Amino acid sequence: MEKNKEIIEIEYNLKTIRYDNWINDVLFSFNWWFLLFLTIVPWMIWWKYVKRDRFTPIIIYGVLITIYSIILDDFGTSLQLWVYQFQLVPITPRLNTIDLAVMPVTYMFIYQMFRKWKAFMIAQTIMAFGAAFIIEPLFVKLDIYKIINWNLFLSFFIYIILGVFNKLIVDKIDKYNLNKLT
Repeated sequence: MEKNKEIIEIEYNLKTIRYDNWINDVLFSFNWWFLLFLTIVPWMIWWKYVKRDRFTPIIIYGVLITIYSIILDDFGTSLQLWVYQFQLVPITPRLNTIDLAVMPVTYMFIYQMFRKWKAFMIAQTIMAFGAAFIIEPLFVKLDIYKIINWNLFLSFFIYIILGVFNKLIVDKIDKYNLNKLT
């Protein structure tokens, strides 16, 4: 029981430090505005261009990507593989801007635009390359993301696996629903 009290005290202190840092150094900084932009604008663009006739499978695809992103981000931050030094809101150690906006919207656009497997795989690989080797290093440069014990090649492969695995699932669900309607 003594260890539990110690853990609670450490978590309280961490929360206090995190909030103080957010109020004093993060809120309204350039990176905070950048994260706010990345949280809102992708959803606005998505809403304008989503194919309404395929809305259900596309949104299922996005929701699953969001769930995977949150789980993987929680896993990585818990194991201290990486840390986020800027947050839009300091309620979790994960980068919600990416997990709740950028990732699902990007993946949904790829899923929507590239229905055939070959085109999908090419688009998915290009996106994974850009995310792992351009966007992640940019976030490191901006001090939003700090890599502690991680390899960007792992990110590259995870981005591809997420898209492929998700397409298999959602295409199966979509096919099942179409068969039920006929």
